[in-house]
Amino acid sequence: MRNIHNTWLRAFFTLRKSEQKGIIVLVVIILLMGIGNIVMPIILKSESKLNYQEHKTAIDLFLKEQQLIGDSIKIEILQNSGNVDYEIASQKIKPFDFDPNKLPIEAWKKMGFTDKQIRTIKKYESKGGKFKRKEDLKKIYSISDIEYGIIEPYIKIPSAYKSKTGKIIKKKKGHRKVKFKNVEINNSDSLELINSLGLSPWLAKRTIAYKRLLGGFHNISQLKEVYGMSDSIFNSIQKYITIDTNELKKIDINRIEFKELLRHPYFDYNTTKSLFKTRNKIGSFSNMGEIKMVNGINDSIYNKVYYYLYIRR
Repeated sequence: MRNIHNTWLRAFFTLRKSEQKGIIVLVVIILLMGIGNIVMPIILKSESKLNYQEHKTAIDLFLKEQQLIGDSIKIEILQNSGNVDYEIASQKIKPFDFDPNKLPIEAWKKMGFTDKQIRTIKKYESKGGKFKRKEDLKKIYSISDIEYGIIEPYIKIPSAYKSKTGKIIKKKKGHRKVKFKNVEINNSDSLELINSLGLSPWLAKRTIAYKRLLGGFHNISQLKEVYGMSDSIFNSIQKYITIDTNELKKIDINRIEFKELLRHPYFDYNTTKSLFKTRNKIGSFSNMGEIKMVNGINDSIYNKVYYYLYIRR
């Protein structure tokens, strides 16, 4: 082997300098090509993988945003057709005391009604239609019975019927005597609320339905959020109510689906959309404090939703 090398070197040095340079350049080129064949696939694979991950993340985010938009459109279509179910209606409709006659468009929107529903109401009014009784709102075909049931306790139409002296005639309401009993609200049913707290059947049913949507009550004052729960009723029953917070049903914020979270009374569409956008951006929430990063969740809302959220470790 050594003789071969010596022979090769002697032959190399007998060549002219231009030929020697040509051979050296050729050897260098061959070496560079060999190194390139080894290194380039590694570099290209790494860059390809990096670009793929970036594109995949962007595509996933885009698809999820489109899904949120699609869900919003579907909900609006259901609402416009009068086919919205109770869970979605209770999320969309946020009533307050109101007289429907000539109520401003902004007020209808604030309650959660769609542009189409509002146009139907205003068209009814433009043709001389008036709401003389609560039930007259049922004439608006795009407002479902479920939506009407939610806003019915908040409709305040001044009575047009007066006595000869000018005084408004009010119907006398009969009151049954109730023997109040203590109730643990999170384990109760509507029958127990009727018998032990004297609630009307419809209010007891609404209270239980709202409790299920919340995942249970953590504070007695939350009963005021049940539509139809007046201050007088609340004041008469609050001292008989106890709460077992161990019965609360909590939400794993990193695994909950969009539609499922939207059913919760404390998460409207915009807040839910913002939360999912934040979760998609950061991957997942690592601690409860990060919930405050979500656009629309201020300290007041955070203090309400905190009891219903957890992060699985």
